[in-house]
Amino acid sequence: MATLQIASVTVALVAALANLVRRQWLVNIIALALQYLAVFVLLLALRPPLLALIKLLVGWMVVLLLLITLASLKSFLPGQAFFHFTPGEIFRAAAGIFIIFTLILTAPNLNQGLFASTPQTILISSLGLIFLGLLQLGMISEPLYIIIGLLTFLSGFELLYASLEFSSILEALFAAVNLGLALIGAYFLVKQEESQTV
Repeated sequence: MATLQIASVTVALVAALANLVRRQWLVNIIALALQYLAVFVLLLALRPPLLALIKLLVGWMVVLLLLITLASLKSFLPGQAFFHFTPGEIFRAAAGIFIIFTLILTAPNLNQGLFASTPQTILISSLGLIFLGLLQLGMISEPLYIIIGLLTFLSGFELLYASLEFSSILEALFAAVNLGLALIGAYFLVKQEESQTV
């Protein structure tokens, strides 16, 4: 189980880092789906399997909604080659890796002080998702990547909250907020497409 949790933490952080760095919508959607899968596996240690499965299903519904919206838009065609990195992407990657390593180094102190009841793997992944989501919100201005940053932040916050206490009302609220963000994101993507064609 410990190996599976470490693998899930790695997948969640790498997926969030990929969303921070790359601006290729298909890569971003796949990374978001993998991120929700990793959060599901981590939630299995904190919640009953059915509640964790609800988080996965809601996450994949969000991904499907964004994917259908993006696939219907003409402006989101395949862009640059995958292994070609711009200076902005290199800077975002360096900033994201710095945050992840800082969290790994400070997690034992945070675990003893502020979050004593939270397992260290959960703490690293939840704070990593929160900070990478915030970093993405601060560095990227396109609607798709803002929504992905908000969803990443919310996934980290949900994971951290799940390690502290349980509230079925808040679990339902988190699901509604995720779906609402996906709908808002789809609306702004369509609106951006319409404004470019006028």
